[in-house]
Amino acid sequence: MRIVDTLTVFVAASAATVLASDTKQHDSDLLWGTYRPNLYFGTRPRLPDSLLSGLMWFGLDQTNWQNIRHSCELGDNLSEYGYQRHNGRDFGEQMLRDNDHGVEIKSEFIKVAGKNGGSWAVRFSGKTAEDNVEGVALVYYFGLEGNGTMAMNVGKGSAKIVGKADDLGLFSIRVVPSAKNKFPVIAQQLQKIPELSSVGKKISGIAVKAPKTDVWKAKDIFMREMFTSARKRVGFISKHVGADSEMAGSVLFALDNDGLKKRDRNLFFTQMVVRGEFSFDVIYECEDKNASISRNDISTLVKNRRSEFDHRFEATFGLRNKGFSDKQVEMARDAVSSLIGGIGYFHGSGLVSMDPKPEYGINQDVSEPELSTPYSLFATTPSRPFFPRGFLWDEGFHQLVLGQWDSKICMEIIRSWFSTMDADGWMAREQILGSEARSKVPLEFQVQYPNFANPPTLLFAIEKIADVQKTLSHTKSPKHRAFDMQDEDGENECGKDIDGFDLLQDNDQSENTDSMQESLEEMVGYTQRLLKYFLATQFGNGAAGKPMAERGYRWR
Repeated sequence: MRIVDTLTVFVAASAATVLASDTKQHDSDLLWGTYRPNLYFGTRPRLPDSLLSGLMWFGLDQTNWQNIRHSCELGDNLSEYGYQRHNGRDFGEQMLRDNDHGVEIKSEFIKVAGKNGGSWAVRFSGKTAEDNVEGVALVYYFGLEGNGTMAMNVGKGSAKIVGKADDLGLFSIRVVPSAKNKFPVIAQQLQKIPELSSVGKKISGIAVKAPKTDVWKAKDIFMREMFTSARKRVGFISKHVGADSEMAGSVLFALDNDGLKKRDRNLFFTQMVVRGEFSFDVIYECEDKNASISRNDISTLVKNRRSEFDHRFEATFGLRNKGFSDKQVEMARDAVSSLIGGIGYFHGSGLVSMDPKPEYGINQDVSEPELSTPYSLFATTPSRPFFPRGFLWDEGFHQLVLGQWDSKICMEIIRSWFSTMDADGWMAREQILGSEARSKVPLEFQVQYPNFANPPTLLFAIEKIADVQKTLSHTKSPKHRAFDMQDEDGENECGKDIDGFDLLQDNDQSENTDSMQESLEEMVGYTQRLLKYFLATQFGNGAAGKPMAERGYRWR
């Protein structure tokens, strides 16, 4: 009953407040991020129909070019992928080990605050396996789903994109491979074919006009364009040196800078074909000159933020101080970072039934499900390959961890979930928003029913935040980073004092306190509506008409 008691304080303090997270100005620090957790690496802003980016790669032997890596898939059999460090705001690093394609790739993401969400960069580095003589193709793309313009130029040592979008303003992008990258060795006779002059370049690219609703299908579009180009190259090779000559993958599947001079292109692919050690940088810059990023900045920023992360992780959780080994601390760090790196922004329509689903064994006609009005969700994901979308039940438990790390992100996610609530207090327990999300779910599991609920686990996180808020209101000068975990007797379950952490990562405690108080007050009307929904829909058989205290309840 403690949750109910905690929330009652805020019920008395505030009337129900209309929560409008989509109309509020987002925290600029949280606008851009690695918010495409279904991909091995991808970025997007927390804006609908905006600018998407992503990484792809594939081996160039006779079979792997048909299995381009893009979205996280269990069948890809990567021996390792996941974040070793991710602070949820401006830093994240992960390792991708792909033995089948003979390559390992490290991604290091950093962000600099500025106008329209600021600027960001990611450095990819790694090496191909010694027995991978064909090499690997590395592809990075940008696609514009909404209104705007983009153009790309590919030079000898880099590619540059300039663009403008309604929601992001002016921006520029550079994709810069290391001068030390090596192209796979190819036969002399192939190098002499004039139509293959683009082969062997440090970087190449193509530009495509794609339907705005299909930008998320970048892999399929890329494969179609690549195969079309490869068939032409087979013809060139057959013409000059014969049909039985060597057909190296590094020659067939290198891009040829097609479409770069055409207007109205909205999907741009850059490609680097490498063998051995390699690296390349992707730098996105907003029009704010104070948020510019040079290539030399990346190493320094990564080093500093890695150090800051490790210090903060120990200060927050105190695992070394509690006697845990280095391997145990590393495992915990990876687990927390992978949780944070799994945060995503989703937008689109969900498939919803207007009628409750009948009880098991009951035959009853149900109307055809309909697509909802498009809406957005900011959420963690239970599994990047299998469940890369929001799950209501899981979210409450995720926030018990995330809230210790960054209460502001925690509250942003809770607020986003409550913004999906309908007038009756129902929230779809599985958020399958948009065509990209639905493509990962069998049709029979896509429909959400208004009588299907999950336990209100979000209240656990709200309770902890309320506990901290209560402590703040009775303390003169504490600085909190995140809420602490206390048991019913007030003992600290995490073994750390509630004082000593900066809750919202700035030094204005009074502003932090007021902001959190306002956020908690926003929750009141939603928790009241949620309670009424449970009382009306989740009671057990034979409970109708009985006093509330005598009813039994179960989850449908």
